[in-house]
Amino acid sequence: MNQELVSVIMPAYNAEKYIGMSIASVMRQTYGNVQLVVVDDGSVDNTENIIKEAALQCPSKIKFSVRQKNGGTAAALNDAIELAEGEYICWLSADDLYRDDMVESQVNFLKEHRMYDAVFSRCAYIDENDKVLSILEYNKDFENKMEQGMACIVSRLLCGNFWHGCSVLAKKECFKRKDRFNVEYRASQDYDFWIRMAADYNIGYLNKVNVLSRIHSEQGSKKMNCNLDEIKVFFHILRREDVMKKLMGKMELAYTLGNISPFIQCRVDRYSGMEDEMNVLKNEMAEYVDCIKYGQINFENESV
Repeated sequence: MNQELVSVIMPAYNAEKYIGMSIASVMRQTYGNVQLVVVDDGSVDNTENIIKEAALQCPSKIKFSVRQKNGGTAAALNDAIELAEGEYICWLSADDLYRDDMVESQVNFLKEHRMYDAVFSRCAYIDENDKVLSILEYNKDFENKMEQGMACIVSRLLCGNFWHGCSVLAKKECFKRKDRFNVEYRASQDYDFWIRMAADYNIGYLNKVNVLSRIHSEQGSKKMNCNLDEIKVFFHILRREDVMKKLMGKMELAYTLGNISPFIQCRVDRYSGMEDEMNVLKNEMAEYVDCIKYGQINFENESV
């Protein structure tokens, strides 16, 4: 039986220490028809040579391109999406690993659950030596609610990014959309993308650990305050009336300030006492209030 092609996209920047293992985890997939698309985002170490050597060994399975100047993860992901040829697409960071049956199990899930366009699973966190540090767990009640439909998933997403991005596998149209990863965000470009994906597509949950996410001192997220981008992403989405109406609809809630306020409050509670975060939050809140004041946002009647 012919298998649809699955494209694994991999942005890479100065990833010489781990990228060989990440590539190998894709090549070991039990699913037979996998393409790896690697974009070297202006690395200044040996990353490019490692990618080229892997492509020489598996020329029919690996495509790559090289950006001469570092543009950030979002730019590299967008380049990789453009090159991806698969009917399904998933993203693996250049320091993380897939379980051998990641692709097979998640493609099978989508085939067995035709109502979904994408699926995410769980991850385990590993250290520099591949030792498991912890495993991402959801409580049973939350898992049951996720399996019942999108309302729980959207509600949780609006409070923050709760899944590991590399655990998402989706039909190609979920990635090859007009609005892809926003290059303005250096830290939370994935959160922005998943919220917009959730507005337009149905996302399912597979209760299985499929990704090994590496925690190490050199990763980019350790060198920046990701919270600041997360706050900006959230309020940018709030100002997108078209997106918010779809998200509220998936929760079967009216598009009212009263129904949106709890998601704002959860950030106030989370970042209370954090000076930088609260300053950004106050600025974003003021801009949001101005949008309401000047009629740029039009809520439904609160009594609906």
